[in-house]
Amino acid sequence: MLRPSQQAYVIEIGETQAGLVSRRGDERFFTFISAASAFDALEGLRFATPVAAERVARQLALPRRRPDTMSS
Repeated sequence: MLRPSQQAYVIEIGETQAGLVSRRGDERFFTFISAASAFDALEGLRFATPVAAERVARQLALPRRRPDTMSS
């Protein structure tokens, strides 16, 4: 009996290793495993493709803009 193969991909944002996604051969989705605390919010989330996980990690890494303050 053959064991299911596993696929794993490292997700890097710039010089930072955000995490990795992996799946066993019998799984449909990739599961994110965080490698940096800035990406802990993605831990355990499932993605259809490694590219989809990378897109979300890039969004999370974007600097947060502060709301504009209204001047009187």
